[in-house]
Amino acid sequence: MSPHDKLDALVEDLPLVGTIFRRNYLYFKKHTLLTNLIHGSFGLGLGMLILAADNTWGWVFLWLGILGHVYAFVKTDK
Repeated sequence: MSPHDKLDALVEDLPLVGTIFRRNYLYFKKHTLLTNLIHGSFGLGLGMLILAADNTWGWVFLWLGILGHVYAFVKTDK
């Protein structure tokens, strides 16, 4: 078992965070393009906000990333 697998198993055992992690992971491993877009959007928004906190597009990209994670959680059947 790799160190990443051990960390994943440790996170999955947590009460609330484990459920969220597991459901998002089930969705993300089946929909890799959307996963890349969500995480790219979040990273771009975070970077833009680090450079200038009043950047409107930074907030838009950050919220797209957050809402993408919520969407993945809701769309998973488990």
